[in-house]
Amino acid sequence: MPTQQASDALPYPAHPLLCASVYIRNHSHTIRTHYQELLIVKWLSTLVIMIIVAAVIAAGCADEENSGPLMPAADAVLPGQVLMNIGNVTGDGIPRGTIDTITFTVGLVPGEKSVNVENISIVYADAIRTESLVPVEGFYGVPPQGSWGILEVQNEVGSPNNRLEFEERLVIRINPKAPLVPLQFITIIVKPPSGTSLTIRRVSPPTIIKENNLLTPV
Repeated sequence: MPTQQASDALPYPAHPLLCASVYIRNHSHTIRTHYQELLIVKWLSTLVIMIIVAAVIAAGCADEENSGPLMPAADAVLPGQVLMNIGNVTGDGIPRGTIDTITFTVGLVPGEKSVNVENISIVYADAIRTESLVPVEGFYGVPPQGSWGILEVQNEVGSPNNRLEFEERLVIRINPKAPLVPLQFITIIVKPPSGTSLTIRRVSPPTIIKENNLLTPV
């Protein structure tokens, strides 16, 4: 006597898509659970990456804050230039008022041998006026208004003279007739006896103190 077939058996081979549909129907809860777990892993991974990126950015900001005051960028040296600015350009004046004097340091461009200080001229300009400054008598000393003077010779070679040579540097102070107000753009032109002039462009700070006001490069 022939054996009776089970009620759920198919009289023909099952189609793969039909099998997949049956499997999904019978295991829908398990599939949904795995999908939710994958979503959780994905979002946790994204969260970890965001935390790492935030930590890196915070560390970079901390390094910038702890690196001390930023030095101004060096002024570009033009072809034929003989003198170059070295270090900061600073000003002294009246707290919460104006800057009266400006101090900067110049040296020789590498490859240049010497410059006669007696043949140097300095022009000062702001947004309104331009004035040619007069050197103090003997070129060395604190300048009165409308003048410039050499305060110090750094790395001096040999006996004192009126020549800038080798690694020597001149600390120069100018005293324009018109004082600087906060956030004022200025230009200082140092003209050697020959060659391209040194041009220094700076902006005064928003708040002025008594000494060492840093004039920032433009």
